[in-house]
Amino acid sequence: MRISLFLVSCTATLFLVACLACEVPEGGQDILIMSYNLQTLFDPVDQGGEYEEFRVSTGSWNDSLYEARLKALSTSIHGASFPAGSGAGPDVLVVQEAENTRVLRDLAASLGGYPYIVAAEEEESTLGCGIISRLPVVGSKAHRVRKPDGAPASVPRFILEAELETAHGRLIVMATHLKSKLGGAMETEPERQAAAALVGALVARRLAGNPDLAIVVAGDFNENPDEFERVDGAYPTALMSPDAGVGPWLLISNDMEDLQPGSELPILYCPWTDSGGYSYRFQGEKERIDQILMSSGLAPGGSGRLVFMSFSAEPPEFIVSDSGQPLEWDTWSASGYSDHLPIRVLLTGKP
Repeated sequence: MRISLFLVSCTATLFLVACLACEVPEGGQDILIMSYNLQTLFDPVDQGGEYEEFRVSTGSWNDSLYEARLKALSTSIHGASFPAGSGAGPDVLVVQEAENTRVLRDLAASLGGYPYIVAAEEEESTLGCGIISRLPVVGSKAHRVRKPDGAPASVPRFILEAELETAHGRLIVMATHLKSKLGGAMETEPERQAAAALVGALVARRLAGNPDLAIVVAGDFNENPDEFERVDGAYPTALMSPDAGVGPWLLISNDMEDLQPGSELPILYCPWTDSGGYSYRFQGEKERIDQILMSSGLAPGGSGRLVFMSFSAEPPEFIVSDSGQPLEWDTWSASGYSDHLPIRVLLTGKP
């Protein structure tokens, strides 16, 4: 199989799209999009930034363990797919904590039937985001988040932006992974705000050209939709409600009526409130820090050709313990999946 590499200039670096088989698949009515934090997926080659349990030189990591990890993740991804989807896993998979393009290629091969891979070629962070798609990628960019002045030292990750061709017109998918709360929730909030504000600006720029454009923003935000309430309003957070107005944050709402096409401030729909479940557990507490957010063009009453149908964080039973704790990967026992749960949305085309 011939591998074609396309380099596309972007905001801060070169951007890599790897097309493993460039045939355009037949379009269906439904599109399943999944977001999944893979929990440190490293390849079996020492690059210098590996965590201790993934170093080949110490004997902790090898090809066999890597293949076992890929198989486990593929099993969890297939197991979490909607029955109403394609029947062979999600149509678009947004992942976080992938070491490089190789692990994305290998995961795509393990899943089967994913000819398009999107990643930032010059990612400075040890672990980055990726987009794996069976829908054709017709354009892509990578955007570097500028670290706020005075923020704790960390390496900012790229926000990926991919334009996909569907049977129902163009679909924009953005992948992101915001700064964790390691170092203190309030102390690290400016970094999450900076990334969220950039997402908002990117969405606004896209919608300025086409207010009905279908946009999906997916990733690990390290922040709950109700984070502002959880901190009792002590400080602004990266995700804020529409009444917050202009500021260094991203506006979200659980009410699609708040999503008005052509509005000056883009507001993205967050489906968590109307759904049960969680995507992560911290000290036993259920959290919804993984997000799939959508533009007004996907509202059922809108004029877009794609429509949001459903959202789910319900995990396959085999990837959680009896108490509901995600069964995270453990290198020493070569078992487990991830410390996060996959979340997904189902979109459908209008007749």
